[in-house]
Amino acid sequence: MVTGTERAIAYIHLGILEENFRMIKSHITAGAKVLCVVKANAYGHGAVEVSRRLETVGVDYLGVATIDEGIELRANGIRLPILVMSGLFPWDEIGPVVKSELSVVVYDASTLKKIVDACLSFEKPLKVHIKVDTGMGRLGFSVSDMAFVGEQLKSARNIVCEGLMSHFASSEIRDDYGLRQIDLFQEARSALAAAGVTPNVMHMANSGAAIQYPEAHFDMVRVGISLYGSYSARALAEKLHLKQVIKFVTRIALIREFPEGQALSYGRTYVTGRKTRIAYIPVGYADGYPRSLSNKGFVLIKDTKCSIVGIVCMDWSLVDVTDVDRVDVGEEVILLGPGITQAISADELAECAGTIPYEILCKISKRIPRSYV
Repeated sequence: MVTGTERAIAYIHLGILEENFRMIKSHITAGAKVLCVVKANAYGHGAVEVSRRLETVGVDYLGVATIDEGIELRANGIRLPILVMSGLFPWDEIGPVVKSELSVVVYDASTLKKIVDACLSFEKPLKVHIKVDTGMGRLGFSVSDMAFVGEQLKSARNIVCEGLMSHFASSEIRDDYGLRQIDLFQEARSALAAAGVTPNVMHMANSGAAIQYPEAHFDMVRVGISLYGSYSARALAEKLHLKQVIKFVTRIALIREFPEGQALSYGRTYVTGRKTRIAYIPVGYADGYPRSLSNKGFVLIKDTKCSIVGIVCMDWSLVDVTDVDRVDVGEEVILLGPGITQAISADELAECAGTIPYEILCKISKRIPRSYV
């Protein structure tokens, strides 16, 4: 329950996080390592606290997007191997990466040459994961580049090729395109081995591929959105039973009654069709509640789904509570998470808002305090 001066709060259930991890791991090939993705503040859940819990349950690696995210985890005592998945940018300094013992993805020739040229000055060996583009069309070397990559790495001192990786374009769908990506990844491994370089771990599968492409588990699987109780595609819910880790709640701040024909909120996009009771909740798009849920979203009040009406404002949203008995100011409002018999998932909100659950979770604002259960 929201208490004190808080307008809203996000409860993070670390026990459920652990349950989800164990459920996912039960689908992963025995012996394969697991990398848990905690980038973007652990998809809005709190990277430090989530990483601390994951460190206790047998996770092998953590994945972040930026150097700063990795340094933050190290500063808070996280000792697991950490992979900087977005790699280095041309202006990044390599020193902090080496000093913090971060592994880093390398996906282009200029970065590879940069680290090879600088390697003699490193305080410790730099661990790299070479990324291959097998069909995502985003980042990575081509299979034909592997001879060049191998030549560069063999000539370098103080650089360890820790991993070879790729990324599915559509991991939630098992099709010929995905299978061809696996074949290309195997070709890349063979080409790199022929050039004299054998990485310690090969990894390609993410949350969707953990279920749809068991042959792509290789040495390690990267788990992201599924850890937090959501799916890259709703169809995966039939194969992987997860629970929402976050519960985002607020309270009713004000209730007003309006007659039929009253326009509500900005733009007058909603007009009451009957005598209507409206609850005002102090959460809006500045808190990460999407404006695209205007006139489409819903919340739980007294275990009843109630509609968002009118435009979601920066700091306020309006909810129709006409059909909820004995509701008053101070009543808890669940924006995301379980009620007594009903629940609202990030997947449902994403579908309603025309986006994906990743965005719903990542956008919950830092001004919403997190409480760890």
